[in-house]
Amino acid sequence: MKKRIIALALAALMLVTVGCEAELRQLAIEMAMAWAAENGVDIIKYNVWGRSGNDEVDAVLNARSVIANINEADRLMEEGREENDLSKMENAIEKRPGDYTYRVSYGTALLREGRTDEAKNQFGAADDAVLENYSDDHIQSYAIQGIDELGALRPEFEEKGFVSAEQCETYYSRLALFYELRYAATEQDYFLSQQNLYTQLAGTCR
Repeated sequence: MKKRIIALALAALMLVTVGCEAELRQLAIEMAMAWAAENGVDIIKYNVWGRSGNDEVDAVLNARSVIANINEADRLMEEGREENDLSKMENAIEKRPGDYTYRVSYGTALLREGRTDEAKNQFGAADDAVLENYSDDHIQSYAIQGIDELGALRPEFEEKGFVSAEQCETYYSRLALFYELRYAATEQDYFLSQQNLYTQLAGTCR
């Protein structure tokens, strides 16, 4: 029974952190307050020392901190994407270095600015994160995101051109890779044709 109460308290704290509908949020607040009242002394110890000595309290509060960190990272990344603010994207990645979605967005933004070596590092880190930290079904999400975000830059590059042959080659090669991943999973001819197109375009960069 006690484990169930702890689980409910943890869920409540998470809901309070991430936000929800008004009625559900109020229920979460009430649950969290009841749990906090029961464990007030240990919570104070945790806030002072970073641990309370009570494994159950520490687990709940540590989880709350993790969720808060995730929310803050998501906020920074979303603002970074909307504002094209590279510093916010970088801060988000510092909070969640293993999130490949952040790396794709940051790498794309760096590539747009002509910071090609840094962009390649971010794409490489995204590759590693997908392969090492996520299940295979994320590979397609990774490819779709890359196609969408890099594809959105194409009109600008076609109008203004590339600042260097390396930027050009990196841009088209990355798109070819993402379409290769799409084709590997679906075997749709369209994805293969796009892979071949961008591979050819990468070869024309001078």
